Amino acid sequence: MPNPLPPSLPKPDARVVLYCLVGRHTDSAGPVEFLLMDKNGSPTFPATRFRSREDLYHALVRTMEEDLGLPRGAYFPEQELDMLPSTGSSHRYPGLTRQWHLYPVFISLTEEGWQKLKESQVPIRWMTLDAILATIQESNVHAIAADLKARTQATDSDQRLDLVSLASRVPSMDALASAWAAAQESGVRIVQGAAVQRILGAGDRAFNLRVADPYLPYQRQGLGFTWSFFTAKDKQDIHVHGLPAVEIYGVLAGRLQLWAKPMNQRGVRTWQCHLLSAGDWAEVEPLHCHFACWLDTEGLGTVIKAAGSGPLAGVGRLGLAGKSTCQWTEGTKKLACSAFKQCQIPPALRTLETEFKKDFKDRDFPRIAQVVLAAQEAQEE
Repeated sequence: MPNPLPPSLPKPDARVVLYCLVGRHTDSAGPVEFLLMDKNGSPTFPATRFRSREDLYHALVRTMEEDLGLPRGAYFPEQELDMLPSTGSSHRYPGLTRQWHLYPVFISLTEEGWQKLKESQVPIRWMTLDAILATIQESNVHAIAADLKARTQATDSDQRLDLVSLASRVPSMDALASAWAAAQESGVRIVQGAAVQRILGAGDRAFNLRVADPYLPYQRQGLGFTWSFFTAKDKQDIHVHGLPAVEIYGVLAGRLQLWAKPMNQRGVRTWQCHLLSAGDWAEVEPLHCHFACWLDTEGLGTVIKAAGSGPLAGVGRLGLAGKSTCQWTEGTKKLACSAFKQCQIPPALRTLETEFKKDFKDRDFPRIAQVVLAAQEAQEE
């Protein structure tokens, strides 16, 4: 529990009210409907007043668990919208000052959450934005609905809301990862296998826990190293890291083939491939071109990239930062390594790189396995 404010300081006013937006889209040709519940004699989006120094996850307990009866872990905040100023009086929250802010947040539900909502005895209703604007007079609900409708018609693509994509959805990878991180408040973060699988299962990219420049709320800064989990869903490219970056691969499930060669060596036979299984690790030295590919759709691995000294940031510069992408991947000298067009890629590796540039659902994994095993056999001849 946080320490109370010193007696000499005034207690802050709770001037923000959280409104939870849960949408569903049951008819492909129809509009999105939003969940409203009867509270204090008036339909409203599930709402609660923020308490002093309270975070979003704790505030959601009152709306999603106490009001709607959903279990913990069945709902996740997805997108926070700009707060809307409100003035006047509120019959629902008479303790508010004459000026406060409405804080709308889109919420996703797990399959269990949707099922619990269907079984709930709580008086709820589903209404479109047009129906809300036409029939509900409560000023705060009306203001939020009007703002949502305006956002769906915004000419600026950055401001426009796609309500269909936000409705009836299961939790996203970022929502799951952010909730996990919010529960890790100390200097020791525990990421259990089930959490890794659940987070990665909700997305199609790596779960980056530490990066040089954190760009997502669940990430922490890697001071000299980065740390990620990745799966067979991730796209892969042929690339090379400059000094002093060492990259370490660990295979947790499935089979991974790692191709590598020293950057300054030429000739397709200098490329060597190594087949790794669960429990195996590989260390790639700086200035070694390399590429990793999964044979199995359920592959799971971890990657640690560490710097012996100096910064570890940036992409596309070899020096003391980042990586450079192979010329065969991007086809532009700007992103290519310094040996631009001065080496050749083995036919098998080119085939694999082409497959792993495709979306996961479009990859031919039987073909990938065939190419991988044939390359291993040819190397041993």
